[in-house]
Amino acid sequence: MDEFKARATAQNFTPQAAQRRAETNAALRDALARTKDELAAERERVRALVRATAELSLELGHAREELAAAQQVTRLPDARG
Repeated sequence: MDEFKARATAQNFTPQAAQRRAETNAALRDALARTKDELAAERERVRALVRATAELSLELGHAREELAAAQQVTRLPDARG
């Protein structure tokens, strides 16, 4: 491998296979960077949804407690009856 690199450098020529590999590598690096950015954005959305879910869960619990308390009120008979 070192001999190959030495000959390629001496000829000031990049073999076609090495050029394709370098292009593929660059394309994969770009794709990886985009994917990492998308993942970071999705993680932030998940955090926001978790916070919203927790808040809504608390509000639902309070609403259930209020409903249970309201059902314990004794209703008076209707004055018309």
